Amino acid sequence: MNDIRAAFRHRPKSRIAMWRRSAHAPEGWRVVDFRGPGHMGRELPALGTRQMELLRLVLDSRNIPYVITGHGSQTRAFVPAMFEDVARAELAAVAEEKNVSPTSVPTRRNAHWAMLVMIFLIFWHGLRMGWWPLPFEHLPDPDYWLRCGKLSVTDVRAGEWWRTATALTLHADSLHLFSNVVFGAPFLILLAGRLGLGLTLAATLLSGMLGNAMNALYRDPGYSSLGFSTAMFGIVGLLCADMVIRSPQRGFRRTVLPVAAGLAFLAMLGAEGENVDYAAHVFGLLAGFLVGLAVSLALRHHNGLPRPLEFALGCAAPLLLLLCWDLAL
Repeated sequence: MNDIRAAFRHRPKSRIAMWRRSAHAPEGWRVVDFRGPGHMGRELPALGTRQMELLRLVLDSRNIPYVITGHGSQTRAFVPAMFEDVARAELAAVAEEKNVSPTSVPTRRNAHWAMLVMIFLIFWHGLRMGWWPLPFEHLPDPDYWLRCGKLSVTDVRAGEWWRTATALTLHADSLHLFSNVVFGAPFLILLAGRLGLGLTLAATLLSGMLGNAMNALYRDPGYSSLGFSTAMFGIVGLLCADMVIRSPQRGFRRTVLPVAAGLAFLAMLGAEGENVDYAAHVFGLLAGFLVGLAVSLALRHHNGLPRPLEFALGCAAPLLLLLCWDLAL
């Protein structure tokens, strides 16, 4: 009887109650959580979390008596049997509306290693332009690399598919290079944190190649372009797709806001300047989104790829790039 009275005393209407951590729930009381009337599971979030605070708030607002028992992961909330269905229905409605138990996308700790891509682009550009003395003799001049590796619509349509990859590693000048590095690095690190380093490298290269292939089909013969910006917008598309598929939120924010953010980024940076290939940016964003949908759907119910597979993809991306340059030369 004392336990029941204590439960009713801890129900102030003006604020969330400070609960009583009794060792045992009163006899005949039932455990409740956010999973609805038809589920009799006993798992609850740990004390002090937003989910537990919300549970208490819901029960207090509906004048439902409750007792909290246990500590940490052993925390349980009990209500009288006559209130069980009402409590579960209220909690399930709140869970559906607010998504109080989201499954967040785990963040990878090795995401900073994705900066090796940007370091490679800087080193490769400096090697072509002769920024530092190297022990190589008879190194081809910069124009030779451009002729062999740039995205030439005529050559790509003639079967030189490798130009869709080699063009990503070429830049017209230092301003072109560093603009891509500065704007692309944060998105690359974010993507590597969500997908893993190996999958990020493979998906970025595939998105850039697919975007360049679309651009080659769209442009008139004789047109040519180069630069990492197609892959940079592919990274943005990959991020948008992953947020749409694996975001813990539901409804409007989950489906519309990531896409709107990608289009806003395209509008701000993708169509400015005289020599900006706007079509490559559009196709890069589209290709990244399409590749991202496939990747994120595959990862939807998994925390990530197995390490051997991720390592294999991480090695396959630079090997494919080397193969493309070998074919170009």
